[in-house]
Amino acid sequence: MARRTLASKRFAEAIASIAASGNSWAAWGRDMTILRDALEDHSFRAIIGNPHISAATLDVIEHLKLGADLQVDTRHFLAVMARRRSLHLLPEVIEWFGELADRASGVRRVTVTAASELTSAEIQRVRERIAGTGGDPSQVAVTVRLDPEILGGLTIREGDQIFDYSIRTRLEVLRERMS
Repeated sequence: MARRTLASKRFAEAIASIAASGNSWAAWGRDMTILRDALEDHSFRAIIGNPHISAATLDVIEHLKLGADLQVDTRHFLAVMARRRSLHLLPEVIEWFGELADRASGVRRVTVTAASELTSAEIQRVRERIAGTGGDPSQVAVTVRLDPEILGGLTIREGDQIFDYSIRTRLEVLRERMS
C-alpha cells in the first residue's frame, strides 16, 4: 500500500463523521464507489491530480455526469476539497473512507501475502481463522498479495499486527539457530 497523507485521512474522517451522524454510510459508500470508478478515466484523474486546479474542476465532474449520480453532501464535500486545492487527494480519501466504513460496520481487513495464487477455499480458511470461533467469516475482507520471495506459507497483516508463517522466515530462524 502506498503511503497516504494525514490530510487525506482528515478528509475521510470528516466524511465518516457526516456518515455516522446521519446514518448514511451506504449513500457515502455508493458515492465513493462512483468516484473510484470515475478515477479510472485518465483525463479525470489527470485533472484532479493537479493540486493547482480550482473549483472549476467541479464543472468537469458535472460534465462527466457524476454530479447527477452523487448526493448533494458529496458534491458539497468535493467543492470544499476543490476550494482547498486538495482534489488530488481524492484517491487516498476514498481508500481511507473505505477503511473507516469497514471499521464502523465491524469488517476486519487483512492482507495475506503468499508465494503463489490462493484458491477460494484457502482464502475462506483464512477468513474463518481470522474470524475465530463464533466469529463471522463474512466480516473479514481479505486482500491477497503475491510475493514469490517468501518461498511458501503465508504472512497475514491486520492493522499493525503481522503473523509470519512463511517458509523464508522459518529458514532464517533455523539458520540463526544453527550458527
